[in-house]
Amino acid sequence: MNRLRIRGLYELGHTLYVLDADLHGFSRSDIERVEWFWTFGDLHSSAAGFVLRLRNGRRAYLDFLHWHGFEQDEDFRVEAEFLAKDQAYPSFSSAQEPLGGWSSDTAHLSKLFTA
Repeated sequence: MNRLRIRGLYELGHTLYVLDADLHGFSRSDIERVEWFWTFGDLHSSAAGFVLRLRNGRRAYLDFLHWHGFEQDEDFRVEAEFLAKDQAYPSFSSAQEPLGGWSSDTAHLSKLFTA
């Protein structure tokens, strides 16, 4: 059975909506593909991270946090950092992987950037 994969699509869509070239250092049109990602969500928030290959050969990490608004306004936070050439994915302040774990199954996400 060919199952539609959606893991990370919600978070990536919101991240691309908030992404700003002046603030983050690159825009949606600079992204070639998603290399790695992680997601985690509960009733109060959604979080995700995306390691991206940019069209100019650089790599970047986008960190996304979305607070769900039930009786309050929703809020988004997107932070970006550029990765060193030998850095597979970003380092975190703890030795543990991000909640949700890393996935390299990114074909469904990278479709957003194909011409």
